[in-house]
Amino acid sequence: MEGATMKIGIVGARKYQDKQSVIDLVNSIPANYSIITSSCKGVCTWAREVAEMRGMEVILFSPDLSNIRAWFEVPKRYYQRNKEMVEACNLLHAFLSAEDGYTGGTKFEIEYAIKLNIPVQIHRENGISQWVYQYFFPFIKQKQGFFLAWERFFCNTNLQVGG
Repeated sequence: MEGATMKIGIVGARKYQDKQSVIDLVNSIPANYSIITSSCKGVCTWAREVAEMRGMEVILFSPDLSNIRAWFEVPKRYYQRNKEMVEACNLLHAFLSAEDGYTGGTKFEIEYAIKLNIPVQIHRENGISQWVYQYFFPFIKQKQGFFLAWERFFCNTNLQVGG
């Protein structure tokens, strides 16, 4: 992997309000790493602006909105963009708003990254962040949304985090 640069994805809810947390994250990333994001308002725009001020490589992903023939094609194009963006990352930082929580495109990006075994750090507006990795637990038989499976697992096991 010599000569290759680390590609850090930064995504988040448009309603995420804590701009300083995004600025702090980008400032903590080594300047020789690449930032992968979109041109969406909020988190993505803040990440791009700070990275460009630091002289970092920024790779912007935009949906292909050409030749759309029906309204239902628009969200499909945005999800395709999200998919391509996640596939280009070595690591994904996802910012969840207090208002919307775990929904929409950011939820899709988190779950898709986990499916691809890309580590994800989730940042919540209350200042709490958590790393998420996909591990298979053979004792969880019921197929369900990834996040709900993990929440239920940790609620049922009485694990202590930290130390």
